[in-house]
Amino acid sequence: MSTFHHRSASERQVPLWRTLLYALANAAGMLTYWTFNNYILYFYTDVKKLPPRWVGRGWFAFGFWNAVNDPVAGWLSDRTRTRWGRRRFYIGALAIPTAVAFALVWLPPFDASNPTALMVYFLVIISIYDMLQSIVTLNQDALFPEMYESTADRATGASARQLIGALVGNGLAVALSPAVYGTWGWGALAVLWGTASAVMYLLSLLGIQERSTVGEPPQPSWRQQMRIVFTNRAFLIVVSVNFVIRFLIAVIGATMPFYAEYVLGLADAQLSKLLLALFVASGAAILGWQWGVRRVGTRSAMMTSMAAAGVLALPLLVTTDVTATALVLGALGLAVGGLILGPDMLFAEVVDEDFVRTGQRREGMYRGILGFVFRFPPAVAGLLLNEALAWAGYNANLDAATQPHVVILVIRLFASVLPLLALLVGLALLWKYPLHGDYLRRIQRQAAAQRRALEAQTSAADPSVSKKRRA
Repeated sequence: MSTFHHRSASERQVPLWRTLLYALANAAGMLTYWTFNNYILYFYTDVKKLPPRWVGRGWFAFGFWNAVNDPVAGWLSDRTRTRWGRRRFYIGALAIPTAVAFALVWLPPFDASNPTALMVYFLVIISIYDMLQSIVTLNQDALFPEMYESTADRATGASARQLIGALVGNGLAVALSPAVYGTWGWGALAVLWGTASAVMYLLSLLGIQERSTVGEPPQPSWRQQMRIVFTNRAFLIVVSVNFVIRFLIAVIGATMPFYAEYVLGLADAQLSKLLLALFVASGAAILGWQWGVRRVGTRSAMMTSMAAAGVLALPLLVTTDVTATALVLGALGLAVGGLILGPDMLFAEVVDEDFVRTGQRREGMYRGILGFVFRFPPAVAGLLLNEALAWAGYNANLDAATQPHVVILVIRLFASVLPLLALLVGLALLWKYPLHGDYLRRIQRQAAAQRRALEAQTSAADPSVSKKRRA
């Protein structure tokens, strides 16, 4: 069996302290964005009492409207030139505004007595927050292929990044959020998570190592960039795989508050304990999946992870008590760890191949298109869930014992069968992914050599850059 742990002489290694600080940006993004994705529908439907069809359709429309931010932000990021770098500049400038916008999502000045005003506020504030969040996330993600070069270093960097993100970000966002809003209210959640995210974004700037752009060739026009990106077969497969993974996570995240309340009859604090099993297991499993990526490569490791996750989601169709559900979610989390680690690796591999073919780096543009696609899985999941609940006769004023039985069935199907179907599609896509084996190793060696050559040209054009790099 071939392994992927070899690092060539031309590839550099990132110090652990930089990786840990850089990973805080991922934790900040996961904390706010997954709190947003997992609880926004529940908050405006079950807490603020907006009609579920209003929320579902508004959420779906918002996904289309807001998706255009990402490609534009990616294109601008690739072309940005500042003394603070092109990616670091956006993270530092937008850290606090993004945190404030997140807090305002959970502090609407209207209630169900004025549903039209509440609905308008919902659409406006989530659009502002998500626009800022997507710009910050895009730029911190775009740094990954530049900071880490070999499969071995990328597996280490991605595992640290996703482990810290999963434990600090997802752990707080999904597992502890119910305990916070259940004990102190949604206002406390808004302030606590918003403040934590701003602090982590600003600390992450200390770990980011961004290459100088002096001496780089000019970027092509918007139209040329789009043509290059959308004719890249490997990237189109990666886009589709990311859609599947995001859809899976969005479906489970949006469904679990309903599953806990109406299937298991749990209180908010109990939901936190239940979800903790899922996210602690997925975070811990990242270390094992890192070994798998090093051993068999990204593609094979992700296919194994998808197959296992599809099977392990099925018991949610029949579980009836907290213990059994916690065990199922824990086992599911072990499989999902591979899906958390994989997307960073796929993204970096596609960027490397493009760099070898074209001689230019366009992480921002590729990540911008991915961001465009990222908007749709939560929107599709939210639309499907809310339409299905409305069709089944869901009523937010009824408790678990008085909800129509078909509502319970719909919730179970969304937690188990729908994820399985999505993962089968993901497996078929990964089977066609071309960047693996000897071809991928050759691409990575060529990309590393081209980076060193470009850095030599940059040092010749600006000697101060060479001094900073040695420091």
